Amino acid sequence: MTGNPLSGHTNHNMPALSGTATSVDGLADGDHIISASLTNLYEGTHGNGILLLEDTATGASNRNVPEDLPGVCEQITNAYTVRVVGGHCVLDGVIYDFAGGVGSHEDLDLITASAHKRGSPSALTTGQEALVVVYVSTDDAAGVAHLYWEMGTAVTTGTNVYPACPTSFLNEPNAALSVKQSVVLAVLRVVYQSNASNLDVQITESNDKRVFIRPTPMYLSPVTTGAVGATTAVNSHTALDNIHGGGVQTGDFAGSTLGGIWQSFDGDGNNVLYYSAKQGGSRHTWRMMPNRVTTSTATSLTVKFDDSNILVLTPGGPCTVAVSGTFPPGHVVEIKNKSGSNTVTFAGLTAIVASGYGRFVYTGSAWERLL
Repeated sequence: MTGNPLSGHTNHNMPALSGTATSVDGLADGDHIISASLTNLYEGTHGNGILLLEDTATGASNRNVPEDLPGVCEQITNAYTVRVVGGHCVLDGVIYDFAGGVGSHEDLDLITASAHKRGSPSALTTGQEALVVVYVSTDDAAGVAHLYWEMGTAVTTGTNVYPACPTSFLNEPNAALSVKQSVVLAVLRVVYQSNASNLDVQITESNDKRVFIRPTPMYLSPVTTGAVGATTAVNSHTALDNIHGGGVQTGDFAGSTLGGIWQSFDGDGNNVLYYSAKQGGSRHTWRMMPNRVTTSTATSLTVKFDDSNILVLTPGGPCTVAVSGTFPPGHVVEIKNKSGSNTVTFAGLTAIVASGYGRFVYTGSAWERLL
């Protein structure tokens, strides 16, 4: 069944699972909510989850088919085997290939000898059922493929009796790992089945719990101290810290170890992408892109760091280009002198001869000519 990729989690929209296990859990009205439903909401907000290539491949035939997308867990072959479709997952800021990566899969057997098993589950007995959490970890030890499963405490099936999800993985997916973060792919319901495996389990339900994190494109709203539609520039880390008027509301970005990217404007109202970070112990703000070209016949110009960085000049006489304001280290200005007889001088350095070219860089303390 087609639908939003998350609808297998939110609206039971995965009726075509292979094997005999069904997909029944969700967040529709009247449903029960198990802990993994909430856990993954927080994980997704934290930036952990599946990075779905199909989100940005609009021609992919399966992009709206939840049961065909990475991370789906389907019972196959044996009553105790679940197949996980491979993909990419972000955990604690790092991307990992789980289940062999895109186009591959990993089969997990719910048996005591499984390399994917965490904890020490006991075999079910007659009339018992339990929940098994299948999740992605940063561990890529032999045979693990970044996948683990953990079985919760079994209960005897009865009216208004439902087993609880295991929770140990929330504290230590693997005690040997420095990363304790994880993403749940599914919660399996298993029931007693004699000799199905050495845990006597049969998978009857696969409850989808995948969370897909935000793909590209990343849209940037313009940062300005004006109203919506204004082009007032916020073109430095100092200006960014003071967008709410300064004083007691001054931000602390400038003094932090953080880097920051934002879109604002230059002095002429053009969109500019800025990046601020520390270099050599001091914070600077760089004008990243796009390059801006100015053509002119003037004999006197002044440029700032967020102005044009490429000048194509045809002056009517000897031309002087001055600099104004603060420039970050590494800022480059390129000048093409198209005049056949007049020179162009930038920042007091060696003049560019007629029909010549000059490339200049700010070292952090002075301008130097490179070409």
